[in-house]
Amino acid sequence: MRYLTVDGYFDGTGIRDAANGGYLEHDEVGISPDLSKRIDVWLEQYWKEFIKGFPDRDKVVELDEEGIRIARRLKKEFPEDKIGYFSDARMVALYDEKVHGGFRSGNDCRSKGKSEDG
Repeated sequence: MRYLTVDGYFDGTGIRDAANGGYLEHDEVGISPDLSKRIDVWLEQYWKEFIKGFPDRDKVVELDEEGIRIARRLKKEFPEDKIGYFSDARMVALYDEKVHGGFRSGNDCRSKGKSEDG
């Protein structure tokens, strides 16, 4: 079992080894090509907002919701692993399956009627 955290840290891979530290390459994790592409697109959007200093709160919520959906999709691909999501914009864990089984913080983090894996 692995402990993995999805996050949008600038210049990271989007998947962090929560137990041992460091970022993991997508092929090293063994994720599907579709999920790998989805992470790459999400990271590009996250980094654009990072460079601007995260000025748009609604955009941050949108990006974090997609990050949570990515974490849930990762959990579907690897049900034996423990998966979390960390918002680099807010500096807080929003989804921690291994502890909370879902959202960790308030209303602005809830998915707005979207499916779990988008």
